[in-house]
Order: sequence, then C-alpha cells, then structure tokens
Amino acid sequence: MLQSTNPFTHISTVIGTSDTVEITRSKLTVSQKAFQDWKNTSLQERKTLFTSLSNTLRTHKQQAAEFITTEMGKPITESLSEIEKCIGLVDWYVEHCETFLEPSPRQELSPKKSYSYIRFEPLGTILGIMPWNFPFWQVFRFAIPTILAGNCVILKHASNVQGCAKFMERHFELAGFTSGVFIHSSASSKDIETLISSPIIQGVSLTGSEGAGRSVAALAGKHLKKCVFELGGSDPFIVLSDADLDTCIPLAIKGRLINNGQSCIASKRFIIHEGCYAPFMEGLAKAVSELIIGDPMQEKTNLGTMASAEFKTELLKQVDQSIEEGATVYFKHPFDDSNSNFIAPIILENIPHTAPARRDELFGPVFSCIKVSSTEEAIRIANETAFGLGASIWTKDIAKAQQLAVQIESGSVFINEMVHSDVRIPFGGIKNSGYGRELAIYGMHAFVNIKTVVVNE
Repeated sequence: MLQSTNPFTHISTVIGTSDTVEITRSKLTVSQKAFQDWKNTSLQERKTLFTSLSNTLRTHKQQAAEFITTEMGKPITESLSEIEKCIGLVDWYVEHCETFLEPSPRQELSPKKSYSYIRFEPLGTILGIMPWNFPFWQVFRFAIPTILAGNCVILKHASNVQGCAKFMERHFELAGFTSGVFIHSSASSKDIETLISSPIIQGVSLTGSEGAGRSVAALAGKHLKKCVFELGGSDPFIVLSDADLDTCIPLAIKGRLINNGQSCIASKRFIIHEGCYAPFMEGLAKAVSELIIGDPMQEKTNLGTMASAEFKTELLKQVDQSIEEGATVYFKHPFDDSNSNFIAPIILENIPHTAPARRDELFGPVFSCIKVSSTEEAIRIANETAFGLGASIWTKDIAKAQQLAVQIESGSVFINEMVHSDVRIPFGGIKNSGYGRELAIYGMHAFVNIKTVVVNE
C-alpha cells in the first residue's frame, strides 16, 4: 500500500497500491502503443498540447503547490515558485523546440553532388526515476523536452510524493494527451529491473543519490540503455576577501536553505577567505537567527521540515560525527526542533577534512564553514570532494573569478550568484555527481537518435 505522510502534521493519506509486475508490463505495452502514434504527430500538434498543459497547470497552480508542501514539507511560497518555474519551462520549450529539432544544414561531401545532414528523431519510451525534493520540477525538466521530441515517458516517482505524480499524470490527460504518452508507474524499487530490462524502454533519466545512480547504472549497463544521471552534490560557495557581503550573505542563506536545505545544488561548503571571515560569519549568524521556522503552509515561513524523520536522523548523525572529529558549532538557531521533523539551522566551523560535514553531502539546513588563507587553498578545498555539480565564487574581481572558474571541477560555476537551474542553460555534473545534461538544447537532444543522412545525387 502506498501512503503519503505529511512531515509537518504527521497525518498519513492512502494513495493507492504499488503496481504489480503484471501492471508494470501492461503500462509498458500501453506506452509502446502510444509511441507509434505520438512519434508521427506533427510538432505543431505537440506544441498545441503542451500549451494546453501549461494553461491547465497555471489554472491549478495553488492545488499543485499544496500537494508539494503537504507531501515533502517545503514552504508554500517555494512550492508555488516551483510550479511557476515548470510553467515557464513548458512555454520556453514550446517556443524553441522547432529550432532545436530542425535538421541541420546540409554539409557538402566528396565526391561532388554528395552531401549529408543530421536529423533528430525520437527513440521510444524513456524511463524517468525522479526524487521527492522537487517533485514537479525534476520531472518537468526531463519529461517536457523528451516528450516534445517525440518520445513517451514512464515516470517512476519517489514513494513519498505519489500524490504529486498522480496529479501530473491526470493533468497531462486533462491537457489532451493520449493515454500512454506520460504514464506514472508506482512499481516498487525491487521491480525497477522489470522496467529497465524491457526492450520498450530506450533510455533512463535518474535524479537521485549517488547510491541510486550506481545501482541504476549497473542495470542500465547490463541492458545497454542510454542514461542521464544527476546525482548528489557538495557545492562550494567561495567567498574571497573583496566580496560584497551585503549581497553575498542573503544569497548564502537562500542558496543553502532552499527546499529546506534538501537540494543537490544547495550551497553546502562555505569556503571563506580569512580577510572577510569574521564579518561573513557574524552576518551569516544574524541572518540565520532571523529566519521564521514553522508551518510550511504559512506564507511567512522561511524554513519548513525535513521530508521525513529518517532524513532528520541521518543528517544529525552526520553533524554529530563531524563534531566528534573536531568541528565546532558557531551558531544554532534557537528554534526547538525536538519531537518534530524540523532541524534548527546549524553553522559549523573548524571542520576537519575527514569529517562528513566537509567530505560528504549534507542534505538539510547545515552550513559547513571553512576558513582559508589564499585563493589556491580555496580551489584545492573546493575540488577535494568526490562531487562536481555546481560552485559559486564571490568577488568584485570578475576577471580573477573567471580564471578561478576554469580550475573548479564542476558542471557549472556561478560568479556572484547562487547556483540554480534555469531552462536556458545546461544542467548536470561531473565526477560522482553524474553525467549527461538536462535543460537548454541539450535536454531536448538527451534522448533522440542523432541520425546522419548521406545523399549522393
């Protein structure tokens, strides 16, 4: 039985039952049949349907946002922003998909009268294994360009956001999509291989943990399925001595605590030059102390709960181990987080390089602060992690920041801006943060056959 538990109220709601293997296979067949029609649907017809999807999502924005907050605990204002971002993504791809999918200009070859061009054609049904932390955005950034390109999608969503998954499936149908173009599967984790091994599945997109990535990569490799993986991150937030702290500190707060700190691209390791360390830490502590923590359905709330008691336990275990190894607490918000799924934000400093707060990904409201004496040391520490998703550099010297950006091992570097995803720019990581890219033109080409056609007249 599937049930959704509100992490703030602890009230559980029965969502349904997990798909059996027979139901999973039936959904695969439905998707395969839908693809035969969908791949031959004109791009103009697809665009019309996606415009309808954008409109229906806009109409039901509040309801969608409440599903998010109820199931995973982020503040309602952030949930509304997530839905608005999804609407913007749909509209952007509708505007640009023709350019992204049109065949390339012909390239003249030898002998004379011989030329080639490239077509972008759909592959079939693509499996999306998606996480709970951005239950709409993670799905939309993968599914919208994939379906617009002519593929079908089966969504295997996280177990604690099944209400969000059903909402999305229902609204694809309300927008006029044929049944099977977008299907939600509630197959259990142990039945993932049933999906991946099926010849109907032509690719897998996974956003999740490093462990999940390794497991799915093994299955996908075994069955020769193309993959795009966006995994964990431990993003460095590098503050140089000349940084504008009035701008930097508010975005340090937002960059760390967005989604209650449960984001792969959240700023996690704050690497601060000794020349501005004291004022940065003082300003950070002051800003943290002013946060309003409470009912995530209240618009005034800045920070909601962890998504589950299990996640809270794991994060506090990492904090305790870091303290045991020598880290010290610089500041902790006075909010009483006992007997709840809340975690009062914590600022750590003096963190040994072997401690979890510096070595691993901490998924929640913990600031890991590290003092450095040079830019060289800052870059070395930024790169010491096994992850490589995003990074930010804060300085008034833009030329210097751009030189440092080249040295940072990550999929993106933001200068004087917090790391965030944007439909207009490619998103993804290196090292243990995964491979492949989503968004922009790369997201639309992630699951297409880049077909070369050679003509000799």
